[in-house]
Amino acid sequence: MNDKLTKDMSVGALVADDFNRAKVFDRLGIDYCCHGSETLESACAKQNLNPDDVLASIETTAPEGGRAPEFAEWPLDLLVDYVLKKHHRNFHLHHEELLNLVKKVESVHGERHPELHEVRKLVEGSFEELDSHFAKEEQVLFPQFYEMYNAREEGREPAPFHCGSVAYPIRQMMLEHDTTGDTWMHITEITENFTTPTDGCASYRLMNHELYKFFENLKEHIALENNLIFPGFIRMEQE
Repeated sequence: MNDKLTKDMSVGALVADDFNRAKVFDRLGIDYCCHGSETLESACAKQNLNPDDVLASIETTAPEGGRAPEFAEWPLDLLVDYVLKKHHRNFHLHHEELLNLVKKVESVHGERHPELHEVRKLVEGSFEELDSHFAKEEQVLFPQFYEMYNAREEGREPAPFHCGSVAYPIRQMMLEHDTTGDTWMHITEITENFTTPTDGCASYRLMNHELYKFFENLKEHIALENNLIFPGFIRMEQE
C-alpha cells in the first residue's frame, strides 16, 4: 500500500491501492470507476470538495462491513480468476432474472412512473453490450493473459497473440467500460440513486436493491481491470 497520498494521484490508483477507499469516493460522488485516470484534485473540483479534506477522510475512515481484499497484493492470474469467477459468472447466472424483474416492475408501474421505460431500455441494452464484452474477454483477451503469466512463470516466451499487442484489445475494453459506466450513472440519476417511490411495491424495492448491487459489483469489476489487471499485463508485455 502506498503510504504517501497526494492530490496529484489518480482516483483509480488510490482505489487500486486500497479498495476500502471506494466507499468513501462513492459517498462523495467521486467516479473512480470509468474516470479513474482523473487526479483527485480534478475530481474534487467537479464536486466542490477540498482535496485535502478528502485525503484526510480516506486515511481515517474505517471500512464499513469489513475490509476489502488487498487486491493490489494479488498476483495477476488470481485477479483474472476473481473477475471471471465472481463478476462474469454472477452476470451469466443472474442478469436475465434481473432484467425480467425490471420488465415486471415496468409493466405494473410504468404508467405512473414513465421513467421506468427508459430504465428498462438502458438495462436491457447494457446487458446485451456486457454479454458481448465478456465474450471477447473470455475468448480472446483473458486466455492471452493466462498464457503471458504462465510463460513468465515457466521462463519461456509466450505464444504469439493474433492481435499483436495486448494493448490494442485492452484499449477497446476500456472504451467499452466507459460506455457501460456512463449508462449506469444515467440509470442511477433516473432512479434517483435507486430510490423506490412511496407507491412502489415490494418488487419495485427489490428491483432497486438488485440494480444497486449490480452497479456496485460492476464498479469493482471495472476498477480491477482498468487499474490493476490491464496495466499489469501491459507492463509484463513490455518487460
